[in-house]
Amino acid sequence: MRRCRGLVLAGMVAGVLPFASVAQAFPAELESHRATYRMGLSTARSGSGMANAGGVWTYQFNNTCDGWVTEFRLAITYSYSEGGQVETTTDFLGWESKDGLRYRFRVRQIRDGQVVEEVEGTAKLNGRGQGGTARFTRPEAHVVRLPKGTLFPTAHTINLLALAERGGLSLTRPLFDGQGDEGPFETSARIGRVVATPPSPPAVASSPLLNSPAWPMRMAFFPTGSHDPLPEFEMSLTYHANGVAQDIEQIFRTFSLRGQLESIESLPRPHC
Repeated sequence: MRRCRGLVLAGMVAGVLPFASVAQAFPAELESHRATYRMGLSTARSGSGMANAGGVWTYQFNNTCDGWVTEFRLAITYSYSEGGQVETTTDFLGWESKDGLRYRFRVRQIRDGQVVEEVEGTAKLNGRGQGGTARFTRPEAHVVRLPKGTLFPTAHTINLLALAERGGLSLTRPLFDGQGDEGPFETSARIGRVVATPPSPPAVASSPLLNSPAWPMRMAFFPTGSHDPLPEFEMSLTYHANGVAQDIEQIFRTFSLRGQLESIESLPRPHC
């Protein structure tokens, strides 16, 4: 199944901190929130056949007592230069323990109203910085080994933000999010210079969730074991210190989609 990356993240350079120090340096508590992004076609290469694309990305992150829960729906309609269009929807639900060692996931892909793929399973790491296993129950039962240093999505975000706060420049780690039954991706993230108060779209300019420092980041995703110098997929975004993302762009090999933050709201904190 072709993976459709959600929010869930070209090699190491000088300035990267050792993993042990990054993992312990958690940033400010990640904020529970619900956000909507208006998606549209940003670029299309000649010969891609892509005439237009547009849709909505709804995203929800909950900081619960025992873990982090991430839900999103990405609904995009693609229009092609030779005529016709395709409606696609990706539904994702994931739970991650706060020690970053346990993970549950469920993904459903819909094309023109028909379910074309469902992926479901659990994953566990043997310890921080160690490897582990992912056990899929759908589309068929099988086990995938997770290499040493694998991160789950929220742990990956936490490490990125901790590194950014310390002035780090990049992070390269295996990332497993369950969006596909092949296993983890090798990810390479580059971190830009901090922006004290990045400009916000007018519709959400007054949100206190955006009143914090932020870092522009660009992440590249490579299939494990691939020798292709080009990533399968890239994502650029601006991450606030509280985990809120804006200025999103999904970059595929022949086209890219840009998302503008359209609405955002805080969600209640748990009473643990």
